[in-house]
Amino acid sequence: MKSKLARFHGQVLVLVLATWLLPGCQVGQAQPAQAAVLIDPDAAVRLELRQAVLTLSGFASVTLADSDLTRSSELVLERRHQYTASGDLLQGRDLEQPQRLHLQIQDGQCWLLHQSSGKRQLLKQAHCRALSALATPPTQ
Repeated sequence: MKSKLARFHGQVLVLVLATWLLPGCQVGQAQPAQAAVLIDPDAAVRLELRQAVLTLSGFASVTLADSDLTRSSELVLERRHQYTASGDLLQGRDLEQPQRLHLQIQDGQCWLLHQSSGKRQLLKQAHCRALSALATPPTQ
């Protein structure tokens, strides 16, 4: 009787330990991507960002402000409007929808996501922070 009781307690202990240890096996799984903003981007980060935007958008050139993706995780790109010699907007040239790119952080890395294609590019030099981290109210 004593050995059956000891075996039962051993099985219960194994079950309790397995329940406690198994969630640790999930550590290797990728965290979901979160909306993010750049932290103090320098010239190298802005150059890398510009190259990623060109690659993902397919545009031949793009002009970005130094503050892009520092306050918002979304970047909206539109083609430059084309005008006639007299300054009138060319008809039929403004039909393309703007392209939307989103900065995301996943597993500590910054990614630029092209919304319509789903393609994304790693920004190796950039440091970013999740927007949810910025929304946390200060503690008193």
